[in-house]
Amino acid sequence: MKSITVNILENKTNYNIFIGSDFIGDKLAKYEKDGAYFIIDSKVASLYKNIIPKERVFLFQAAEKNKTFLSLEKMLDFLRQHNALRDSTLVSVGGGITGDVAAFAASVYMRGIKLIQVPTTLLAMVDSSVGGKTAVNFKGIKNNIGSFYQPDMVLIDSNFLDSLTDKEYLNGLVESIKIAAIRDKEFFEYINANKSSILKRSKAIMEYIIAESCRLKAEIVEQDEKEAGIRKLLNFGHTAAHGIESDSNYKIHHGFAVALGMIYESKYALQNGYTDKETYEAVYDLLKSLKYPTHYEPKDIDKMLEAVSKDKKAGKNGISVAFSGKNMQGIIINDIKPKELIDLFL
Repeated sequence: MKSITVNILENKTNYNIFIGSDFIGDKLAKYEKDGAYFIIDSKVASLYKNIIPKERVFLFQAAEKNKTFLSLEKMLDFLRQHNALRDSTLVSVGGGITGDVAAFAASVYMRGIKLIQVPTTLLAMVDSSVGGKTAVNFKGIKNNIGSFYQPDMVLIDSNFLDSLTDKEYLNGLVESIKIAAIRDKEFFEYINANKSSILKRSKAIMEYIIAESCRLKAEIVEQDEKEAGIRKLLNFGHTAAHGIESDSNYKIHHGFAVALGMIYESKYALQNGYTDKETYEAVYDLLKSLKYPTHYEPKDIDKMLEAVSKDKKAGKNGISVAFSGKNMQGIIINDIKPKELIDLFL
């Protein structure tokens, strides 16, 4: 089993990420015996009935439309009705949506209770379960109400990958490609060289990719927990993706929108001298070879522009956008006019 320690310098806290296979059943049984509370994706509960706890369980229908204050309120009421206390532990079992809302609930219930993240999708394993971001959507804007709240532990069991559809699997893999493209060219080249094994879901290869993705993200989060500086690099592809997701009414999966966002943002970077042709082509070619979409036809360009303009990284002079710069060194460019980015789709 692999272990990665995240040390948050700002508040002097740390937690461990454990990565392995076929161990989560025993862990969940122990937490149930110890009196923990569980928020579990209802789909995961139906697929893994043999390991899912039976006591103090809140089943959550994980969907973007349910990432709301109403769901948050229901989770908090579940904790209240079951007499959860300040020293209680909440275990979140599911993908990114489940983890985001459950973590928000843990962060505000009695001003904060212990949180253990058990991500069951590749997207959550390599990205959302690590770093402490919690959120719900509000007034049509994605993730714009939330908090920073670090888990006490993250447990990643690669056996959960077996039940993912191909679309769900690729939806998560793009986040590993993203962090490699802004942080580690060697890791990017490893992903490119092992495409066949990745698509076959080799446990050894995927546990390495998950561990490297978590390690690279941990390095960034340790330095910048609340996204005041270097952590903005993790938004590569996401600014344009928010516009795409909004325009498609969230019918395009997040990872596929990010893949498109990486391509369009890299095109902008190339046109404006922030990256080189080699980097642009490497990102484009890898995404294309893995069958991600490479072109998007907007339905409502004004809706896209509004979504990007209201992005959390927007300021009075424009938006901050992260790019894969020359030699895959991530860079952040401030005060970009949203229209300049959206015009690439025309």
